[in-house]
Amino acid sequence: MKRTVIVVLTVVALAIGTWIGWPREGGPAADPTAEVNPGAVAPGSQDDFDNPVGTSDDADDAATEEVDGDPAAGDPAVEVTAEPEFDETAPTEPVEATWDETVRQAARDAAVATVSAFAATDQAEDAWWDGLKPLLTPQAQPVYQDVDPRLVPVTDVTGDPEVTDETSTLLAEVAVPTDVGPYTVLLTRADGGAPWLAEQIRPPEGS
Repeated sequence: MKRTVIVVLTVVALAIGTWIGWPREGGPAADPTAEVNPGAVAPGSQDDFDNPVGTSDDADDAATEEVDGDPAAGDPAVEVTAEPEFDETAPTEPVEATWDETVRQAARDAAVATVSAFAATDQAEDAWWDGLKPLLTPQAQPVYQDVDPRLVPVTDVTGDPEVTDETSTLLAEVAVPTDVGPYTVLLTRADGGAPWLAEQIRPPEGS
């Protein structure tokens, strides 16, 4: 009887000891060989203030980098310091065109200059064109640019010019005597303050 009781107590004691040392469900098994260090802090834990979970020292560096290029939305606009230049001497409105002796003389002078440049055929072709081009309107320039100066018959202005038509304040016809007959120059101007320019250089009739 005593032996039976001893055996039962022994079994109960072993069962209790086994139950105490058995790992609990849901918890990590105790490692009896691990050293306990109360001052250690697990990486990424709540007490790891220098490098918390989800942060990086590189992210702080990236946040402080300067971004070159155009300003983003919400940034202040770039200040423009250069001011545009304006020609204060240019007229803002057309000058009224009229006829008087000064205007007539300007038309005669423009016609003589045009015929003289047209008759300067003793020059090279480029030099001949450089002398005539500034006296022509932009519309007339492509017409006379292809003229061969060797084929121009006139060589000299021989008399005083005469204004033959001044019915328009912006158009004028001037007859210029030459060694092959009178040339007629049709002149035009943009307004009363603009210079006369040649639109046509007409040779004598029948030539």
